[in-house]
Amino acid sequence: MRNGSNRNPWSRRTAAAGGAALSALVLGQLALTGPVAAVPGLSIKTTTGPSNSVAKSQSATCPAGTKVIGGGGAITGSGLGQVGMDIMRPLIGGDAYSVTGREDENGVAGNWAVTASAVCATPPAGLVTVSGSSTPSFGTSNWFEKSCPTGKHAIGVGGAVVGASNSEVVLEDLRINQNSVVVAGAEDGTGFSGTWWLDATAICADPLPGEQRVINDSVYSSASIQSVTATCPPGTRVHGVGGEILGGDGQVRLTEMRATTSTVVTVRAMEDEDGFGSNWKVRAYAVCAN
Repeated sequence: MRNGSNRNPWSRRTAAAGGAALSALVLGQLALTGPVAAVPGLSIKTTTGPSNSVAKSQSATCPAGTKVIGGGGAITGSGLGQVGMDIMRPLIGGDAYSVTGREDENGVAGNWAVTASAVCATPPAGLVTVSGSSTPSFGTSNWFEKSCPTGKHAIGVGGAVVGASNSEVVLEDLRINQNSVVVAGAEDGTGFSGTWWLDATAICADPLPGEQRVINDSVYSSASIQSVTATCPPGTRVHGVGGEILGGDGQVRLTEMRATTSTVVTVRAMEDEDGFGSNWKVRAYAVCAN
């Protein structure tokens, strides 16, 4: 069943605490429940697929005895602003995180590859994955929020834009709030005549030991490529990954959103082949814990 969605497409831009003013901000350490102990078995598994010019998916699989608690991916190669990571989410069963890349309707002459990255751990207390979908949209943009069960925190996010056969609808946002995730999309610069919707997946668990959310923004500018990192405080490591484009209006695509080290989340985006005259920026989310 599809859950309802708020049809005000841009209200999400001011929903995050502090809005555009956020920069290298650690959003207060959360009160803990249960014993304070490090999450065991934490690792980051990364895999890159073939380089060619066709739509493709790549999955990073967690070691035996561990499950996906977060994840992301990257696109490398040619035509990056024309290739969308349209699907980024954990697979059913929670053993792997999958990323799908697709070219826009104009296609790309060169080759490109998909990298998938999974944050894996021995299942923390209360681990559960919940999913939902927005209502079909004829609008140029839409967003959808999926909440965790009561008392649980969102530690990982997955999302997808559904309805177009290629990357004519851009997956712009995979935001991790404390108790929910928000996924947003927008039609590209040429628009899309069909209906489309958003799928959102929240990876939830009981509050993690030493849990903090770190959010960092690039600066608003009209640069064709922008990137930003969110770094976990000393003594903590990345458990969850999120990213967001602000002000891109469907003409900017995420090219990277993943944990690039055990303590750093990197988010990168690039304008499409026609460029984009307005200012925009990217935001990185890191869920950090012991």
